[in-house]
This record gives sequence, C-alpha cells and structure tokens, in this order.
Amino acid sequence: MGVMVRRMINRRNFFKSSTALAAATVGFPHIVRPAEGVNTPAARKPRHIIQLVADGMSMGTLTCGDHLAQLMRGGRGLSWVKLNQMPEVTTAWMNMRSLNSLVTDSSAAASSWGSGSRIINGAVNQLPDGTDLKTLYELFHDIGWKRGLVTTTEITHATPAGFAANAERRDSANAIAAQYLDRKPDVLLGGGGKFFDPKERKDKRDLRADFRAAGYTVMDHADQLKAAPLDQRWLGTFDASHLPYTVDHLENPKLRAKVPTLAEMTARALEWLGKEEHFILQVEGGRVDQGCHNCDAVAALRDQIAFDEALDVVLEFQHRVPDTLVVITTDHGNANLGLNGSGSAYGQSSFLFDNVMNVKKSFPELLKLLRKADTVRVPSEFDVIMPPKDPDADPDDKTDEEKAEAAAKEAKNPIRGKDRERITVVSTQDIIEIFRAWTGYKVTPRRAELLAPFLAKKGECLYHLMKSDVAQMGQLMANHLGIGFTGTAHTADYVLLTALGPGSERFRGFIQNTDVFYHYLALAGIDFRNPTEPLAAEARPAADEVENVEEYKLA
Repeated sequence: MGVMVRRMINRRNFFKSSTALAAATVGFPHIVRPAEGVNTPAARKPRHIIQLVADGMSMGTLTCGDHLAQLMRGGRGLSWVKLNQMPEVTTAWMNMRSLNSLVTDSSAAASSWGSGSRIINGAVNQLPDGTDLKTLYELFHDIGWKRGLVTTTEITHATPAGFAANAERRDSANAIAAQYLDRKPDVLLGGGGKFFDPKERKDKRDLRADFRAAGYTVMDHADQLKAAPLDQRWLGTFDASHLPYTVDHLENPKLRAKVPTLAEMTARALEWLGKEEHFILQVEGGRVDQGCHNCDAVAALRDQIAFDEALDVVLEFQHRVPDTLVVITTDHGNANLGLNGSGSAYGQSSFLFDNVMNVKKSFPELLKLLRKADTVRVPSEFDVIMPPKDPDADPDDKTDEEKAEAAAKEAKNPIRGKDRERITVVSTQDIIEIFRAWTGYKVTPRRAELLAPFLAKKGECLYHLMKSDVAQMGQLMANHLGIGFTGTAHTADYVLLTALGPGSERFRGFIQNTDVFYHYLALAGIDFRNPTEPLAAEARPAADEVENVEEYKLA
C-alpha cells in the first residue's frame, strides 16, 4: 500500500512539474536552463569526456536501426537503446533550435555544444556580427586536456568543426583545416583529405607537410592507423571527401582494406587518448544524416548500426575507466525516416522491413549505374532545391528581381544549359534490372517509367522538397521496404540524449543544446561564458548556402 501511495504522489508531482515546465518552455524554447542549476558532488567529476553524435538521427531512425540490428545480430539490438533501460543511466530531451530557426543545421547545432551560444545556421562558432566565440576545445586545451575528433564525414565538416573552429561559413573547409593546425587537436580521424592536399587547395598549401612539421603522424590508409605511434599527434584522412557509406564499405574489399570503420577509428583514438590524465573526444556517425538527406533508408540504418558499434567500443573503455563521462545524442532529426503501417492490420510491415537485408548498394552507387557513364555530371550547391518565399506560390512564378538573382547563380554554375540537357539515363528495362540485382526489388515497368524523369532531372512532383532523384528513389523503395520519409531536409524534433558516468546526472529532463557546453565546463572546473544574441528571424548566410546536400550523392 505504501509503495502505491508513493507512486501516486510521485505521479502527481511529475504532472505538476511537467505542467510548470510546459508553461516555461512552450513558445519560449530558447530560454536556457542554467547549467549551474544542477549540483554535482565534487567526487563526481570525470577525468575523460566522450560525446558521440549520430548526426541527423530522427527517433524513427533509432527505432528502425534497433530492428535492423536485431535482424543482423541474431536478436541483439542497439546498445544505445539497451542503455536507456538501465537505472544508472540518465536520459534527457534536448531542444536543438538555432539562433535563426526552429530547424537547425549541423554547424549551428555543434556550435551550441562547442560555445554555449546559439548561432545562425551555416556559421561555425560565430555570432551574426562577426564575433568569434571561444570554443570548447580551446578552453579545454588551456587547462591541459587532450582533444580528439573522429568522424565518418570530412574532418572539417560541421559537427567536428563545431567543437574546435570558427568560421563565417561552414563550407570554409580549407580555412578550418588550417585552423586545426593552429589549434592542434591531438587526434583527427575521418575524411576530407582534399582540404589538406596542395593539389586540391586553391592556395596550393601543403597542409599535410605542415602537419608533419608540427609533429603529427599523417595517414591516409587503415594500415597506417593500425601502426601509428602513440607519442605523436595524429591526422588521418582516409578519403578525399566523406568516408564511404557502410553498406558500400562492407561490400567492397578494396574500400574495406583502405578505410577504417568508425569503431576502428574510435578504438585507436582511445588508445592514444586513454594514456592521458584528461581528455575530451567527439565521435560522429556523420553519414546517418547524409543517408537521410538522400532518403536512402538502408544507407542511414547501416550507418546507425556502425555508430552503435563505435558506441560499444566507448562503453568497453568506460567499463575499464569508470571516471569517464559518456554522452550519446544527435544534433537534429532529418527527413524523419519511419516504418509505415502496410497491409491488412499493418501485418505486412514486418515482412517489408526484412527486405532491408537484401539491399547491397547506397543510392549514390545505384545512381552511377542508373545514369549513362558519358553523361554523369558533377553536382553543385546551386542544385539544392529550396522552398519559394511564399509557400502557396508556384516556384516558377518569380519576380524580375528573383529571376535576375537566379540567372546570376546559374552563370556561376559550371553545369549549365546543354550540359544539364545531356543528362540521360539507362533504359526502363535496365532500371528494373539494376534495382532487382542490387536491392532485390522487382520494380514494375510503370514505376520505372515514373522514376526515369527524375533521374534525368526533369521530374515533377507536388511537394518541392521531394523533387529530386534520390527523394523519388526513396519513394520507390518505400514500396519494397515499408520505410518512408517526410522530405530531404532537417526537422525540428527535440532529440534524445543519454549519459552515463560521473556528471551524467546533469543531463536530465528537458534541456537546451547550450547547456551541454556549460555542463562540460563546470565538470572540468572552467569558469567562462561566451556572449549571446537574442533570437533572430533572418541572418546571413542565405538559406540555399547552408548545406550542399548534393555532395552526399557522391559515392
């Protein structure tokens, strides 16, 4: 009886506190709950902090990732899901909005953790007036902590850069690479080799040589990572751009030999950092996000599982070194991948989901096969489809000023006019054969005919965010997998955060993204606060310059 009374009282108190929280946050999600409001005993201070980010993970992605993990691993689901069943683990919901939008991009999201300030989408740790914010990794360097960044994207990409760099634009990758040399994170592992290569950089600077001169071991092959010495800092870039999607990586022996997995990079990073008294490490599963931008369920889910395997490495380290705080989260939702109800009483959904196991290529790899080799074109940022200013207006009904602006952008686009018209695709029958061979899906001739115009950049659909080749491939594959998407862009979801280890009690309830920065500072004994600005309706850069999603179609 006493237990029942206590439960009733706790439930009543919960709803009272929930009502108060709702009153404080609904309509005002930007109000920051002060990090100082959570007391942490002095004995509960971590020596190590590891934050893992499954970039662009909606809750449906986590759910379907867990289902797929059980299929692939004999009933063993995602470790992240299992963690949330443990009483010693803390969970929270986090508001990830940016300074200028309810929907954040990855750079503003990571910068909120990396500076404690909300910034506009597209910038990196910089306020709209150009003020550079002091970054998390600069502050931790000042007190002697070692620092690492590990990712499956370019190492200069938005999420890793958000902990360590400042830039007006997130696509300033050449400048961010040079900043890394100046600020000297101890371990840098991921993709993005072209930003360190004098043949690829506009300024012809040989950053690889500069990093070597600064005492780094510079690597571009998995074997080099295995043999890398522990007495030098590391720069490992294992692809010119982003690392391959896991679904392609594991199916290609040459890629598997050259490119380490996220788990392998994480394990080696912890070997290097684990010998130190204090360190902070960010681990990003970045291609989860990019798979969702492509409406490519299999690419996203296989990378979600690869992220979970990296989490297993971290949990094993935390088990051996318990004074390690582990924080697992995502920076935003993306396209809201979800398994839909299909068939009578939704009985077909489970059978359709099983078809995920039969898909052997990502959409970028399929696109190589679906377009004729002599007509493949290089994507550019100007291909990104943006909504019209008036949601009810026809995108083609533009003012003279808008037409002039579009013409100016078109003039800068290296793929113009007849080059666009040269895009052709294989035959309808070939489309059918390619999908059957690599996905197991027997596409009907009518559906192949409906897809073909989108492959040639000529398709039309009712919702402009779905007007792309990959979005329509996702719609097509939804018939086979049961998995659908809401679009090709980020979403405004509150996100899951899971924490364990010393200091994890700070991450409880409903928190703001900026709290993370100040929790980390408090746990490390750092007294510092960055400037902030009130929420802004609009600010630079322009919306179509935030993120080049076309690059994610590159294999």
